Amino acid sequence: MVATGAVATLAEADGYAAVLLSAAGEEGLRKTERTRLKLLAAIAAALNAGTPRGALKVADVTRAAGLAHGTFYRYFDDLPAATEALVESFAGHVRDRLAGARQGETGSRERVRGTTLAYARLFRENAPLMRCLIGLDGAESAFARSYRELNRAWYGRMAAAIARRRARQAGGAVADPQALLPAAYALGGMIDEFLTQVYLRRDPALAHLAADEEGIADLLTDLWWRGVYGTVAEG
Repeated sequence: MVATGAVATLAEADGYAAVLLSAAGEEGLRKTERTRLKLLAAIAAALNAGTPRGALKVADVTRAAGLAHGTFYRYFDDLPAATEALVESFAGHVRDRLAGARQGETGSRERVRGTTLAYARLFRENAPLMRCLIGLDGAESAFARSYRELNRAWYGRMAAAIARRRARQAGGAVADPQALLPAAYALGGMIDEFLTQVYLRRDPALAHLAADEEGIADLLTDLWWRGVYGTVAEG
């Protein structure tokens, strides 16, 4: 990727752009879907290379994807529509990556740490897309709706896991997970805000943690576990 933020080629794509390119290369995929994925990958690569969302150009996107300029408009009305589709797809990717972080039993400290580590890595590898997803530009859009839907589903699962684990510890009935949703939202919000400070706002006080996702996961897991169970140790 070139230093200006424009993308001349997708050969060096990383983050979610690489995920999309890998999907585009799968055998048996229809040509139309392959082309659509290449266009989305080119937009993701441009954003990750530093191109502001408002500075994206169709000509740059199609050039990076190796496609004719007019091909873009067979798939999307304009760049805002294409970027919206990209962010919605990325939200699904985040959900799948978090659901796939399945080390340890459900609700265990190991599972919490594994999920937090996966989320920190997603933030680091896809900071511009995370900026779109969490809506730091203040725009109420499909981005914000995708983020709310992602949070609603994830925090619901978190609340249910807390309820089951507390019931096992106490030897009693499982509490209504809805009663634990506020705690799940509060703890999840803590994690989002901390990662935003590290990777999006780049607070100098936290710069030493930017390359240490393992350390970030340890810190946030300790805080999460203490917030839910009153201790940093599993037991």
